Amino acid sequence: MLWFKITLIVIAALLLIFFVSYVIFGLNIFKMPKNINDRILRVFGKISKGLIVGAISLFFLIPIWIMIAASFTDSIAFAQNGYSFIIPKFSVTAYAYIFSNKDILRGLLNSTLFTVIVTACSLVVNTLAAYALSEKKMPGNKILNKIFVFTMLFSTGMVPIVLVMRQIGMYNKATALIIPAIINVYNILLIRNYLYSIPDSLKEAAQIDGSGYLRTFIKVILPASVPIIATTGMMAFVLKWNSYMDILYYLEPGEANKQLWTIQYVIMDMLMNFEPSSEQFGILNKYVIQSGTIIVTIIPLLIAFPFVQKYFEKGLTMGAVKE
Repeated sequence: MLWFKITLIVIAALLLIFFVSYVIFGLNIFKMPKNINDRILRVFGKISKGLIVGAISLFFLIPIWIMIAASFTDSIAFAQNGYSFIIPKFSVTAYAYIFSNKDILRGLLNSTLFTVIVTACSLVVNTLAAYALSEKKMPGNKILNKIFVFTMLFSTGMVPIVLVMRQIGMYNKATALIIPAIINVYNILLIRNYLYSIPDSLKEAAQIDGSGYLRTFIKVILPASVPIIATTGMMAFVLKWNSYMDILYYLEPGEANKQLWTIQYVIMDMLMNFEPSSEQFGILNKYVIQSGTIIVTIIPLLIAFPFVQKYFEKGLTMGAVKE
């Protein structure tokens, strides 16, 4: 990895030169005219912002690239070289192994189905609850708001929830993986705080025209709340897609409930019981397969995020406004 060390040294040297130059022009050691010196400092400022953004981007992109490189590396070559920025010997065995596994394909289907259902139901339930909590004229509004906040601060833990699931007959059923994940108090409060920013005059104008609460919600509140709805929808999507603890909580271990396993739990089980060789694929490396499964599971998130990214900043900042 000599080339990598040389690259780091060159980058470090360039950054040092840039920093020293920035200090020199900042102190105006050469006594340059103020307007020229200010222009130079503005250029340095723009370059600095670009470097900071680039460094932060690399901080997140480098691990992903290392996983991608490892997933396309031959198992024997990986055993010799370990994780690397380059692919010493290209191979798609990891992905062939992953997609030949029926459990993984079923897990992907289950995760997709459960995540879509939970996200859609969560948007409906959480938005309606937030709309009710945002109506300050509603009887018991303050008490209900305090109850919702109280549930965020104090929780009974998972044991009572599992016991309730058993008592109501949802244990070992698909509904146990859906219904508990629908309501998210944090998202409800985010949406509620966003709704506070909508002028009361809009709702009053709709009510003067004869619109009821439900019609006002559909015609006025929803169109104005697209940023926060998209934001909380993406948060619910990511949370459910990455979850695997609910399988441990609500399903008995063993083959009986295997048809309900999600992709995250299937991967965990596969890696825990990993076989280093097979007749079809030969020698397999656990970490190569692990890297491939990581890439497969983040693809849906990478596809979904660009569609809601433009709403994230506005949704989170407006949703964070306090009452």
